[in-house]
Amino acid sequence: MKKRRLGAWLLAVSVAFVSAAASFLAGPAGLAFAQDNGQTVIEAPVEGTYVKGEALISMTTTQAAALTKEGTVNFDRKIQVEECWDFGAAEDESSNRVRDFVALVRSDTYSTQELMEIVSEKYYVDAVAPNSYAHLCDTGSDPLSDYQWYLNGEGAMLTDSMGIHAAGMQVSTSMQPVVALIDTGVDYTNEDIKDSMWVNPYQSQGLEGTYGYDFAENDADPMDRFGHGTHCAGIIAAQTGNGTGIAGISNAKIMALKVAKDGEDTFETAGVIAAYEYVIRAQQLGVPIAAVNCSWGGGYDTGAVLNTLIDKMGENGALSVFAAGNDGINWDAVAVSRRQTPYDMKSNYIVIVGASDENDDRAFFSDYGKTQVDLFAPGSNILSTVHETRFLPQFWTQEKREKMTVYYNTFDQVSGLYTAENIENLRTNYTVGLSYEAGVGFADHGNGSLKYTVRRNRNVFYPMEAGNTVQKNGQEQAGFIYLDVTDLHLDTEQTYYISGLMMEEGADDASLWEPFEKVSSAKDSRFIVSGGRTYLALIGIMTQSIRTSTYYIDNLAISVPDPDLSQFEKCSIMSGSSMAGPMVSAAAAILRAANPAQKASGIRSMLMACTRSADGVANACVTGGILDLSHVSVRAFGLKLNKTSANVRYGKTLQLKAVVSPSNVSNAKVTWSSGNTKYAVVSASGKVTVKKAGIGKKVKITAATKDGSKLKKTCTISILKAK
Repeated sequence: MKKRRLGAWLLAVSVAFVSAAASFLAGPAGLAFAQDNGQTVIEAPVEGTYVKGEALISMTTTQAAALTKEGTVNFDRKIQVEECWDFGAAEDESSNRVRDFVALVRSDTYSTQELMEIVSEKYYVDAVAPNSYAHLCDTGSDPLSDYQWYLNGEGAMLTDSMGIHAAGMQVSTSMQPVVALIDTGVDYTNEDIKDSMWVNPYQSQGLEGTYGYDFAENDADPMDRFGHGTHCAGIIAAQTGNGTGIAGISNAKIMALKVAKDGEDTFETAGVIAAYEYVIRAQQLGVPIAAVNCSWGGGYDTGAVLNTLIDKMGENGALSVFAAGNDGINWDAVAVSRRQTPYDMKSNYIVIVGASDENDDRAFFSDYGKTQVDLFAPGSNILSTVHETRFLPQFWTQEKREKMTVYYNTFDQVSGLYTAENIENLRTNYTVGLSYEAGVGFADHGNGSLKYTVRRNRNVFYPMEAGNTVQKNGQEQAGFIYLDVTDLHLDTEQTYYISGLMMEEGADDASLWEPFEKVSSAKDSRFIVSGGRTYLALIGIMTQSIRTSTYYIDNLAISVPDPDLSQFEKCSIMSGSSMAGPMVSAAAAILRAANPAQKASGIRSMLMACTRSADGVANACVTGGILDLSHVSVRAFGLKLNKTSANVRYGKTLQLKAVVSPSNVSNAKVTWSSGNTKYAVVSASGKVTVKKAGIGKKVKITAATKDGSKLKKTCTISILKAK
């Protein structure tokens, strides 16, 4: 495989203090070609939404076609085939030589529109589209499970939701499916995830990588250094009952397919296609992939390139689960021609998931649409695994917190906190206000929080310092909150970790908290000594704005000096539809594990029934409900009768019995029917009674399952005269 650049699809994590990504409502970026009076017509893609001079083409042809060969094409030396992916034999073709291909082509001479027009002239080209940008969607015995409100609405978090009702799930699984995670990679060394990783048994057969593949850097190591993919993976399948971290939802294995470079949230559609090709190859080798988790969106697939591949994965058994997005858009109100991925797709194998909050309402940031979004799942303040250890004592037991911290404050007043205005000889260009805000606090307690306002006094640009810099030449570098630590007798030469939860004032009823972490060390100290007192800078906001910005701070903590980092967890909280999508991917894996004979279309139908009605999302999605695992069912895949034919004399009866498999089927009941009630009737229990008029006739008695599996078996009876 050639190295490919990463493109873009917006992080479904709602991260505080980070500006929103490009709007979903730009004009069309990728268009299928159309014929107008025999001429190929390609509309110009919108500037900035695609990689210039590149296009993706979908083809049905043999390997002899010019556009299937990497390198300069023979019909135009100004066009290069950068990569071509083979998706196997084309459906409904008599010869296996006719196959489905997708190619990435490039030209340094032609514009993207010209390039698309030229390649679309080839008779075997089905669709063309620019290489658009996509964005990652903004973003028990397990010690932290008490804070996983989304599992059952129980624990330390204050909530009016039952979560996904995981405790109500009553099925046993018969297989272990795989969820393919197309994201920033996965930290496969995380103690809570390492045993949930899919291990590739097909490397000798050409399927690269141990745990998946990195299509961002074109290597076999899909390690996550951003955190988004690991957070999604933990929601799906973190180990349960291992005494570490959180509890995952399913027993699935995670296939890590990395498409975003470290520290970046954008990637090209070509990377997604490469990941899809990996999934299809894995399916063809026998990997039981139940879901492809896509916590990203954006760009356009009007040429149906992605849609075609999603259909192919679906036919092989996998649903594609997409996050709805985090721009608060009602996609029902967006013109069809302006809908972006996944809303511009028509596949029967796609499930789109919106984010609900702790009150079973639509999270204020979540996209929605009564005809466009399928269902909702929790996506607010979701605790899960990440790629690096974090100092988060707010999620520890009280005993551990008391042992590992020298200061902890959940706020019922403002005491001991200061601003530069209160500290002697500290110059500043910021005005900071601190006050107690009742009724606004993290949902693990009933207190309020610290209200923190900040603005810059002069509208003059000053270079901002990086890292932990508190002051330079006696000048404060940000609007800081300080704690007087004189009486704590802290050693300023040692290392201390500082953490808390922060929420920016924004949308109505928003309660999205983001953790922050700072470090004070001898080399990079956050201590200030003034007027005989010692202060520690907890957190500061750098801004050039002379307008006041408001934030809320809760669960402030300072670690013991030089703490044992092995006591920290690789966990954090995030909010967004990116967090809701993996819950539905996990549900799809549970359904597939319990119903291995079901096709992806059947799993999707069952998944749509796994919801409970909620007023807060009633008009926001197709089902009008939130994911509820208590509705997970096992459907029948086998039905047998004790007799398939029998002779019955007039005046006698026949007792038929039906056996439904598997043994743990949720509904083992059957309905009985007679092919001709003038000759024979059958009771609800399978007892057949023949009539005099039927003597010498044959009648079919049918048993049909009631659980939606639509299985039927028939016994043909011959009616004889009485002796």
